[in-house]
Amino acid sequence: MELTGESDNMIALIQLSEHFTLPEATLSSTAERSGIDNSCTDVGILTTMKVTATYMERVRTLLSNPLHIDSWYRCLELNRILHSKDTSQHILGEAVDFLCPAFGTPAQIAHKIVDNATIIGYDQLIMEYSWVHISFSNRNRRQVLSLLHNGEYTRGITDLDGNPC
Repeated sequence: MELTGESDNMIALIQLSEHFTLPEATLSSTAERSGIDNSCTDVGILTTMKVTATYMERVRTLLSNPLHIDSWYRCLELNRILHSKDTSQHILGEAVDFLCPAFGTPAQIAHKIVDNATIIGYDQLIMEYSWVHISFSNRNRRQVLSLLHNGEYTRGITDLDGNPC
């Protein structure tokens, strides 16, 4: 089900949670540069994004600082331009790429989240080059990966060469 007509104007006002808004969750400089409409009007995905926002509030509280959201919801077209899989949790509004510069590096953020996994309740956590990817779903795998310089993934929190950090 999608929202249309007058409801479109209401979408810009949607507060997903205390600290996260729908415009923040759909903002993408890549989409803007590419002329892609990354807005979301699907009620199911909007509902999922509200659930994700609830979990992100836990992350924000854990890190005791505001988060900088780099990527949250991605329409399929945007996701493909970013060379991500069509199965990406970003398409469903379940995944967020973020930083928290006031807290520390992506490695420090990832370690803090892993150390508090029962509080955060993530599905997947990936330490990427310059941000942390986290997702939430009913699978709750608590999978921890790191992206390597060759584009592959390894288990755990590592540097770009796969050495624990």
